[in-house]
Amino acid sequence: MLFTTKGGFPQRVISITFAPLIFYMKHFFFSLCVAACVFQLSCGTTKKTVTEYKTMDSIVVSATNNPLDIYRASRPLYWDITHTRVALTFNLPARTAMGREWLRLRPYFYSTDSMVLDAKSMQIDSVMMVHGGALSPLSFTYQNDELKIKLDRTYTRDESVELYIKYKAMPYAAPTGGSAAITEDRGLYFINTNHEVPGKPVQIWTQGETESNSHWLPTIDQPNQRTAVQLELTVPDTFKTLANGELLRTEFEGNHLRTDVWAMPQQIQVYAIMFAIGNFSIVEDKAANGIPVNYYVEPAFAPYAKLMFQHTPEMITYFSDITGVPYPWNKYSQIVARDYVSGAMENTTASLFGEFMNQNAREIADKNYEDIVSHELFHQWFGDYVTAESWSNITVNESFANYSEQLWRGYKYGKASRDELAYADLSKYLNQTQYNDEQLVRFHYGDKEEVFDRISYEKGGAILNYLNGLTGDEAFHKAMNIYLTKNALQPAEAHNWRMAVEEATGVDWNWFFNEWYYRAGHPSLDIQYNYDDDRQQLTVDVRQTASDSGKAYKLPMKAAVIYGNDKEIIDWTIDSKKQSFTYPYHNGVKPLFIPDQEHWLPGDIHDHKKPWQWLAQMQESSDYINKRKAIAGAYNSLSDSLAQRVFHIALKDSLYQIRSYALTLLQRVPDKYGWHKNFTNEVAFLSLNDGSNRVRANAFDVLGVWKVESSRPDMMDALTDSSYMVAGAALGALHLINKDTAYALAKAVLKTDPKADLENSAWNIVALKGDSNDVKLFEEAAPYVYGSKKISFASDVYLYNINTQSIASFENGLQMLTHLAKTESIKTYRYAIGSMIFGSVRYYKEQAKATNSAEKAALINRKLQLSEQYRDQILKSEQDPDNLKKYRQLL
Repeated sequence: MLFTTKGGFPQRVISITFAPLIFYMKHFFFSLCVAACVFQLSCGTTKKTVTEYKTMDSIVVSATNNPLDIYRASRPLYWDITHTRVALTFNLPARTAMGREWLRLRPYFYSTDSMVLDAKSMQIDSVMMVHGGALSPLSFTYQNDELKIKLDRTYTRDESVELYIKYKAMPYAAPTGGSAAITEDRGLYFINTNHEVPGKPVQIWTQGETESNSHWLPTIDQPNQRTAVQLELTVPDTFKTLANGELLRTEFEGNHLRTDVWAMPQQIQVYAIMFAIGNFSIVEDKAANGIPVNYYVEPAFAPYAKLMFQHTPEMITYFSDITGVPYPWNKYSQIVARDYVSGAMENTTASLFGEFMNQNAREIADKNYEDIVSHELFHQWFGDYVTAESWSNITVNESFANYSEQLWRGYKYGKASRDELAYADLSKYLNQTQYNDEQLVRFHYGDKEEVFDRISYEKGGAILNYLNGLTGDEAFHKAMNIYLTKNALQPAEAHNWRMAVEEATGVDWNWFFNEWYYRAGHPSLDIQYNYDDDRQQLTVDVRQTASDSGKAYKLPMKAAVIYGNDKEIIDWTIDSKKQSFTYPYHNGVKPLFIPDQEHWLPGDIHDHKKPWQWLAQMQESSDYINKRKAIAGAYNSLSDSLAQRVFHIALKDSLYQIRSYALTLLQRVPDKYGWHKNFTNEVAFLSLNDGSNRVRANAFDVLGVWKVESSRPDMMDALTDSSYMVAGAALGALHLINKDTAYALAKAVLKTDPKADLENSAWNIVALKGDSNDVKLFEEAAPYVYGSKKISFASDVYLYNINTQSIASFENGLQMLTHLAKTESIKTYRYAIGSMIFGSVRYYKEQAKATNSAEKAALINRKLQLSEQYRDQILKSEQDPDNLKKYRQLL
């Protein structure tokens, strides 16, 4: 799974006194899927017959009863489900499903006469024992989402049991839970099945991870439970279906209904069972090593499907090669669903993606989601073929999927692209360590959803990168092959991965796993340089600290010692709190020292170089990360002329990633250092001539912030650029130079059906203007906005309301926000939009206190009254307890 704060969606920050800060979910994260919208005011185990499961009582948290004190063991295996057959019919308006299930099981080890199945939000009509063709009723109780069944006798592990269960699944009958990674846990979703939203497709789809498939099939809903599956889906005959495995047959039922029978003969983990139903176009790509590859998309996006999922066949071949395990299933399909509650999900043979994937060719040229495609695909090996035994061990799923993104980038696009992603991922982890820096394998947590975070994803990926560096590619690939082969179609844990690494290398790796998998925190290195011209030597002093204040880490790395054109890569190990290393001058040439040359360390390095050292590092380095660090170091010495030389070199660098990064920092350089005059021509040249859309857009950003009037004609010409990113940046830059011209152009742009950055920029400009007549533009666009774009659009409506002086237009804006919130099915999206109205109330309360003008006070008080009125409507209409609780906290 991918949850996405991880670059899955563009994040926009609006510069107003009271601003919604919108956070988007990865799988990327990761992604993937809005986690929240937060407002802040600027001012502020004996052998025996087992007769029933022992279930844990409800936990009341207190000072002496903390969930973090509870050891989260893998769920005991009392029964082994060998086959699950489910036949489903759907009541679309009621958002329910009638189910008939045939479940084959055997006692796992101990003899038993009963069982407990997970069955959430269901009505259980009957439970029967199947004896050949005969059915006999069994005694059962259904309470607290558990189906407890008393069998006709005691069964041993050498015997098999077949049950028949008739039930109704009612996923909308109870409040939904969820987390930042997986925002809802209904398991079964009905999208627009009442045709509430004109133009929105009708869909039904499932989301099983973590333990949500038990909302639509009685089962043992745990990651260490696997089953073969047959799904029989009766649907309107205009719909397409997708499920795990192979479409065995299709049966026409009459009344415009059809039953599709899908079968997955191999045993897969319960949470990866899936189906999806809707009006999809099926786009066939070229097979990968004989494996069919198909994409299920809305018809409007069929022309772009191969671009949306570009390189999937090649990825299958590449991942098969590096793992030494051919793709283990009979097909690979990828499907895009509306209102998806996470970034993407690695259902076995059929990954499901959120609607952020819906892009045209022009949008894809600016930003694709290839990282997410590779992430979910690698899960077909790490996560599906071999599955984490428990949520505590989710690292053997998610860390590998995260790292696969870097592996694919390096293979397909080269080292710089891989390094860029690796650096970004490590930064995401390190930037949140002040809030959460747990160990990678966590046997204590408050809720299972908590393990889907930067630790399991980005930190885990960085640790695998380190391990890969230490072992070498050949050994690392062999270890993956051993792990996958020995644990095929089974649950596994981090120790299984360690033993695979040890078998591959013949080396004991306990120290590494103890340090990185079972220890919280991370190391931090503070590095100082002392050049002694008299002794003709450099002393590198290293002080090691650990965020958990524990003993020093053992940190084998590589370092570079550079003398002009001569570079030596040396082994460099830090294993004490304080260490010093000396390196002699060569014929008077001072050595430049680069720690962690291969960028293995999953931690911080505070490198105290002087400007001349950063310049030398920029000139002598060939990789992205070292250059990036040199640019950042130079930025901290703006008054030094050598810093300017670093940036001039960076803007001419062969790596577009470096040119782009340098430009993002140039935006922040104040004119007092005289940089604007020295760089304007260079930046203007890049805005027109660079081969990278990102660089061109960044250049326009700089020109706008610096208010370079001479680039105004180029900005206007760029509005018709083939890149939305470039056009959007140019429009935003123009607005900083001439607001009226940019406003008129923004309104014209909105009539051309713009996308992505260009659309965002245009709406922002119109919102900032606040013209009373422009509310009609928002009203015309509102019915056609969907998914995460709703959040962005709503924030522009909010911004418009702040700026308009018309009470009528202001109320129309409030009506729009209220309608957008009430008609939104994803609760976190709904809260994000609804809370904007609460923010409006708080904003105008503060404004009322601050104004001394009677005329302004009258306008503010009327806006406050209307905001309170529509806030109360949001409160009255909201049915979700979590949302209500959060809303009340805003009162």
